[in-house]
Amino acid sequence: MKNFILLLTLILSVNCCSQNKIISISPLVNQENDFNQSIINTLEQFLKTKDPKFWLQSDFQKYSSPYYEILEIEAGTQGKDFYKPSLMEIISTDDPDKKIVKIAFIGHNAENKSNLIKAIYNVVANKVGNQIFFSKYLDFVTKDWKIIQAKNIKYYISPSKLANTVEIEKQRNEVEMLSAFFELKPFPIFYYSAISPKETFELKGFDYHPMMYIDKAGGFAEGKDIIISGNNSEYYTHEVVHLYTTRLFPDINYFLDEGIATYFGGSGKFNYDWQKEKLRKFISENPDFKFDEHLDVYERLYFEEETPIPYVAAALICERTIRLYGKEKLFEAFRSRKEILEVLETIGLTKGNINQELRKELNIN
Repeated sequence: MKNFILLLTLILSVNCCSQNKIISISPLVNQENDFNQSIINTLEQFLKTKDPKFWLQSDFQKYSSPYYEILEIEAGTQGKDFYKPSLMEIISTDDPDKKIVKIAFIGHNAENKSNLIKAIYNVVANKVGNQIFFSKYLDFVTKDWKIIQAKNIKYYISPSKLANTVEIEKQRNEVEMLSAFFELKPFPIFYYSAISPKETFELKGFDYHPMMYIDKAGGFAEGKDIIISGNNSEYYTHEVVHLYTTRLFPDINYFLDEGIATYFGGSGKFNYDWQKEKLRKFISENPDFKFDEHLDVYERLYFEEETPIPYVAAALICERTIRLYGKEKLFEAFRSRKEILEVLETIGLTKGNINQELRKELNIN
């Protein structure tokens, strides 16, 4: 920790004296090294433009948007360019043509003379001929992880844990069920099994991100075929569902997307039936609750710290639609580009009846 604080202090001191530079560079970086200088020049151009020409094209085939995490990372409440990129380190690897590039995004508040750090992010710099191309940190950091193949699911297991073969079999069976439901042939799934949300952020390239310490469980669906799980588990059907909806319904409304994922995979550590009972209890205890006012899945509205109310309400809507109209009607709603209230009207829910209909679905009078 002392070394980390010292490093940030050095970067900030250079930043204050180097206002004309696109990025500030720590004194710990050897700028006399030709490879390092090429990295610095390319990094300056990339951070200015976020142009994909500075990135390995193979990453776009695998990740769709390999550096989406930092596309707007400079923005903050103090302005769109408040957080300035600072080069912390360039670290050699076992491959002479690859180095780890560590970037901090730091803002300076002139009013109270304070410095704020938003994130520390790692990318891999690859020397290809005389050019430098960046690539995502995930492949590099997991190159020595244990691999287990379970039919179409390829697991990468964190060195900090042991693989759970029971969960692997359960996940394989549920993937087959999802393929049947969505009428889609099985496709390759790459499942990175980490022990915590903190480790998932590290896989995505972050040494520091404010969200990596918020939740005790969670993960991400990346692109069309990657799951990054921080649940210390080889079973994560909620995120697997997102791989199907991404492929089949690219315009799906976020509310319904989280709804169908919760319907099949629950939320957090608990399945949908458990969450549905918690929703029933919540509505019984809060009779004036209005579903139509809580259709934003990004609203952090939890019951008993375990049940995300909008997620479970969305799952309830998916269940009701399948029961009353069949899955094809639900798929039609998934394809709609309309606002969520307009989409819900196509499956029999309006602002005037949604509260009554969902209470009826929960068997609440």
